[in-house]
Amino acid sequence: MNYKDILVFLDDGKSNPVRIQAAFHMAKAHGAKLTGVSLEAIKPEHLKVQDEDAYARIAKQFAHQLADEFIEAGKNEGLTVNTIVIPGKLAEGARKMAQYARNYDLVMLRQPNPDRENYSRLMEFAEDVLLHCGRPIFFMPYIGAHRIPCQKAMVAWDGSPAGTRALHDAMPILSKSKEVTILVIASKKATREDALIEELTEHLERHEIDAKARFLEPGTFDIQTTLLNQIADNDIDILVMGGYGTPSIRQKIFGGVTKSILSSMITPVLMSH
Repeated sequence: MNYKDILVFLDDGKSNPVRIQAAFHMAKAHGAKLTGVSLEAIKPEHLKVQDEDAYARIAKQFAHQLADEFIEAGKNEGLTVNTIVIPGKLAEGARKMAQYARNYDLVMLRQPNPDRENYSRLMEFAEDVLLHCGRPIFFMPYIGAHRIPCQKAMVAWDGSPAGTRALHDAMPILSKSKEVTILVIASKKATREDALIEELTEHLERHEIDAKARFLEPGTFDIQTTLLNQIADNDIDILVMGGYGTPSIRQKIFGGVTKSILSSMITPVLMSH
């Protein structure tokens, strides 16, 4: 059970080297082909040019530089990697990346850094790719990740179609994890009866995944705070969860839990819509 085609986003953020190393680890573990993607629309952090023509020229050169550096880094790891440089503005870049992603098993993106001026634009870019690619997204925190490859996985489970999609998209990672926890946080949607936890753990067992289930009452905390607390308390390496709602109702997907986790993640998150 492996990912065979992985697409990884490249930029100049502080998490880029860690994201690339995570992609290299995953490619080796799964025997996967790895493709890096850079965008001509991404402004380099150090770029202070005001002239639009100069800006476009430098940004284009930088996108190709990122691609070249990725190829060289892959060679140093003994890997053969491909690259794609996407031209055009950021909205067009998101559409094209989502289109490319449909031919890959997994897409690796970054969590935007809220301290950078392009935070809102990159968050919208990430949301657009998640909404329209139809593939699982491995979001890397901008602070990096404390353990790659992931050894301790947690699945946020409520029995919904979105959660089911994410769980099955994450099977290759779960099958290689030493510990898998199915976490059900009680809500109107996720009751002990409706979540069918025992049936789920039996299903995973047939895939040789030994998962332990936990059912929690959130108490005074909201769901996202409970999730983050459980990740920290149990030293979790990756969270698996669904991206909720439908493409036509964007605010339902990126309000609430999904938006909060994307903006405050402390560990990689695999999310499917």
